[in-house]
Formats: sequence, structure tokens, C-alpha cells
Amino acid sequence: MRRLLLLLLILALCLEGAAGAETLVCDAEAPVHEISQTLYGLFFEDINHAADGGLYAEMLQNRSFENEDLTKPSFYQHLTGWQFNTLAKGDGILSLEQADPLNGNNPHYVRIQSGETGYAFQNLGYSASAFRGGLCVEAGGRYDVSVWLRSPQPGGMVEVGLTTKGGTPLSDTVVFTPGESWTKHTGVLAAASQAEDACLTFTLHGAFTLEADMASLMPEDRVGASWPGGGLRRDLVEALKALHPRFLRFPGGCVAEGSWVWDNLYRWKDTVGSVEQRKENWNTWGYMQSCGIGFYEYFCLCEELGALPLPVVGSGVLCQAREPREAPMDEEALAKWTQDVLDLLEFALGDQQTPWGALRCEMGHPAPFDLRYLAIGNENWGDVYFSRYAKIREAVRTAYPGITCVVACGPVAEGSLFSASRSRILRDFREDLSDEHYYMDCGWFLKNTHRYDQYPRDAKVFLGEYAAHEPAAGGRRPNTLYSALCEAAYLTGIERNSDVVALCCYAPLLDRLGMDQWTPDLIGFNGRQVVLTPNYYIQQMFSLSLGKTLIQSQMTDGDGKEIRDTAAGLYHAASVDGDGRMYVKLVNVSGQEKPVRIQIRGKAPEGEGTVTLLAGEKQAVNSLGGEQAAPETFRVSFAGGEAELLLPGFSAAVLTVE
Repeated sequence: MRRLLLLLLILALCLEGAAGAETLVCDAEAPVHEISQTLYGLFFEDINHAADGGLYAEMLQNRSFENEDLTKPSFYQHLTGWQFNTLAKGDGILSLEQADPLNGNNPHYVRIQSGETGYAFQNLGYSASAFRGGLCVEAGGRYDVSVWLRSPQPGGMVEVGLTTKGGTPLSDTVVFTPGESWTKHTGVLAAASQAEDACLTFTLHGAFTLEADMASLMPEDRVGASWPGGGLRRDLVEALKALHPRFLRFPGGCVAEGSWVWDNLYRWKDTVGSVEQRKENWNTWGYMQSCGIGFYEYFCLCEELGALPLPVVGSGVLCQAREPREAPMDEEALAKWTQDVLDLLEFALGDQQTPWGALRCEMGHPAPFDLRYLAIGNENWGDVYFSRYAKIREAVRTAYPGITCVVACGPVAEGSLFSASRSRILRDFREDLSDEHYYMDCGWFLKNTHRYDQYPRDAKVFLGEYAAHEPAAGGRRPNTLYSALCEAAYLTGIERNSDVVALCCYAPLLDRLGMDQWTPDLIGFNGRQVVLTPNYYIQQMFSLSLGKTLIQSQMTDGDGKEIRDTAAGLYHAASVDGDGRMYVKLVNVSGQEKPVRIQIRGKAPEGEGTVTLLAGEKQAVNSLGGEQAAPETFRVSFAGGEAELLLPGFSAAVLTVE
């Protein structure tokens, strides 16, 4: 289908003047305003197993036996992801212990009293079932394995390797001999064959008592293998890097606020230092966070992506969307929390003579991170929030005047809550970035492409979370081509108002398929594959063609009359960069082909330009089975500063002209 559309489009380029064609006039010498160079970025939250089971390279689930539902704790939760006395291998006695643990932040471990016939246990990874493991391994792949062991009654050894759940070997093995004190044992496993049903199997040989904690299995080729947390999954990092993001907002979202009680608050200090010392936390979205991706790793990921860090910290108010069970912080608690926030800035920016700057240096990053933004709160609103925001903000601005603070504007796009928040921000915090969040249906995005036309030009906006939502199908809201095109149409309005909207990012970012809590999401994945949605490709097309200056552009019909966006289903924006390039973005949300004549005034091009086209069926989706919508790129000829395009129904195109 895409090939047919491409042939039709190329054929149309040969036409001297398509009958009834709309004309888009772009004036290269008529600047409108500068475009924010931080406009397109990413928002990362550990939802849908985006971190644990996803971006984090750790392949084991519940590696340190700390899994526990904050609201309904039970003994068996601590054994999630593990299977004991497997492979019909001998017998033994299993217990969960806390006495004299590896450390106080990681208090649980298992004790196994093995008999002469030995004993075996396995970590099944993610996506396991009653009959198969959930680890994906590649033939020839090499995997770093480690585990902390102790043996109060030494005398045996532990053999570790990759197997199927039934015990069929998939790799070589390593052998560890535990001693009387906690010791980290490490090795490398080489997989002999590809498998999607692997387990990490520990086989005990001899009659002895074994205590085990903090097991780990990571692919050797991961990104950031030297980072204290252990590193990130390479294919997902590459997918993020290909978006050319200008910033990364992290670690949430709702995750940053805490759900119902203050014990659930995301505390950045629990996520730094050696990975064994990090305190795990029950995730707002219903699973445990290992904190293997902590604030240090988030900052390092920003550098890997070439993106500015935009951390989010709590505001002294629990997640208001979840009916918190505990009151907002009182003055004493807020003062302590404010100091934690200042300590975070010191961690990122301080030198080795400061306590938290010294920790960053010790973790492996002597230079400060390029921190310029700080969000205080997520989707908060009301007097209680704004009063606490003001106090934290004042402390930040006093200690670090170069930091731009980001203030929450609530979780909705319109209505009395939004209006009240917006008015309060314009009155009291006009110098800050106003963080707007909204998830709306496709029609709303098409009707609101001029949303920011009337905003005051001196009050900047951060569109921190957005996505166009189609009706749910089979329990999921799909990432269709049409939803992506509605977002693209909206982004033309964002670019036209990029003197007001300084940053924007789609949400959520990642989704481990089959383990999700929220749809749609920008990137899907399982243990082996990555799915790039049509929405992903729109983000990529727009980010890679971000000009420096918006220029005047106007769409007219065959009679020379101006066409408003919604009248013809066509949306556009045009810009130039500082290197002699022009970018023309065109979106056709109608089901009809649209002939468009491009006229460029000023420094009119001759020769060729490049068109990147995303087109397909309206409800096209990309899945593990294949892509139904992906960009095609081809050349287009200009004569006299003009070119003819035939935009397929349901398509978006970016024309790049030298």
C-alpha cells in the first residue's frame, strides 16, 4: 500500500499544475519569530514496566526479594519471579530472612538448607508462564551474571547457568563457592542458542546452608555498563536517540509524587550510590521499582541522548488524582523536603568540595551535569499546592538563580480547574514554565490547533504530557496512524506558537506489551523486539526538521482565498534554520488525496528537495508482527521556486529544501 501511494505521489510531481490544487506559499525572507530549540523532548516514567523489565538492562525480576505491595503486603510477594526446588533436583528447606542482611535498605534474602542430593532454584524473568521462563537470550550473546552469597555452614558450591524452565541448558555455566560473609560473585555466561523461554538457574551441589541476595543478569553489550546501576537496554536507548530529543523529563509523572501515603514518595536520595544500597519502592502503577535507574543514571542518559535533564520532584502534596490518605507536608516536613531538593541540585551541579557533588564524582562523573530546569510537582492544583510550590521555588531561586522552575497547571486541558490554575500562575509565577497536561480525543486536537494563538507571549508553556486518544479496542487504546496525524496537525500549531510553547513531549513513552497499565504509548517492546508506532514516527519527523525561525506561510484555494486548517483537512508550518535549509510540514487528515502546489518566495530554490512521507490506512497500526505505517523518503524537483505534491489521504509530509 505504501509503495502504491509513493508511486502515485512521484507521478504527481511530474504535473505542471494539478487542477484544483491548494497552494502553500512560504516566504523565506519573512520571519515571524524564533522557534524554541528545546521544543521536542521525551517524558520517561516507570509505567508499563518502562524501567524494570524495560529500559533497565536488568533481566531478572525481583532480583533482591524486596517485592511487596505497600497496601497489601504478604510473604509470597517477596518470592515473585522466582521458583524454588525446581528440576526435581533433590530437596531442601527454603526460608525468607531479614537477620544480618546485605544492608538495611535491602533487608530481605533467601536461605536454603540443601541436602546431599542438591537443590535448584530459578529466576524466571518477565513474561513467564506456568510452563516457560520469560528471559530472552540470543545465540552467541554474552551475559554478565552476579549474585551476593553467604554460607553460615560452608561446604557446597553453586552452579549458575541459563536453562529452559525444564532444565535444558542454553549456555555454559559458572561455579561460585560461598564463604561465611556476604560476598559478590560474578561471571559471564555465553548463550549457545536463541531462546525466549529461558531462566537463570542456580544449582546447589552438596549439603550446606546458602543465603542469597541481589542476583543480576545483564547483556554484556548494554549502554552504560560502568554506571553504578548497571546500564540500559541498547535497542531501546537507540530508539530514543533516533528521536533527537532536546530534553528528558523524569522520573514521572505520578511516580514522582507518591500515591496515597508518604512512605510511597519517590526520594531521589534512595536512588543514588551503589546499586545494592538503593531502597526499592512500591510503584504508583502497581509494581516494585528497583531504582537501578536512579537519578545518576537519568542524568547520564540525558548526556547519552544529547538532551537536557528536566527532573520532577514532589511538591509537598501527594498525588491529588489518587485521593491521598495522608495530609500535605506540614512546615517542618516541607523544610526538610526543600533541603532534599536543594541537595539534588548540589548533586547535579556541585563540585567535589560539596557533600552531594562529591558523591556524583565518586559515582563516576566529576563534571557537573547540564541542569537548567526543575519541575516542582506533577499534576497538582489549588491553594495548598501553590503555597508549597512557592516556598520550594523561593529556596531554589535563591540558591540557584540560573534554574528555571516548572509549575504544574493541573491534569486537564480546559474547564474551571485549568482556568483557575492558569490565572494563578500568570499572577504569581509568570517567570516560570507552566506545565500543561492533557489526554484528549483526536477531534479535540484538530479543533484546537490554534490553542496558543492568544496566549501572552511573555508567559512560557511546557506541554509536559499529551496524546491523542482513540476509543479503546480490546481493552487498549490503539496507536493508529490517524491518532498520529491528529497529533501532527496539533504540532503544526505548536510550532507556529513556539515562541510561547518552549517544550513539549508525548506521554507515556514506553510499554512492555502485555504488562501495561496505560495505552497508548509511543514505543512498544517485549524481551527481544521494539515496536515503533506511527506516533513515534511523527515525533521523529518533526524533531529532525526543527527550524530556528518560523516564517510566514499561507494556504490558499484555487481562487487564491486563504484556507483555514480545518476547512480542507490540511495543516502546515514552515521554518528555516541557520544553515540555509527550509522545512515545510504538511498534514492531511482527510481521506482524500490533496494536490498541493508549494511556492517558495524570497530565496527560491532550484534543483531538488527531500520529502519524508508517512501515509497509510486510517486505522493502520504497527505491531510485533510488522509495520503498517512507516516513513518513506524521496527527492522532489523545484522549478522557479515551485513544486507539486499530491498528499495521499491520511498522510504527513516534511519537505526539506536546501
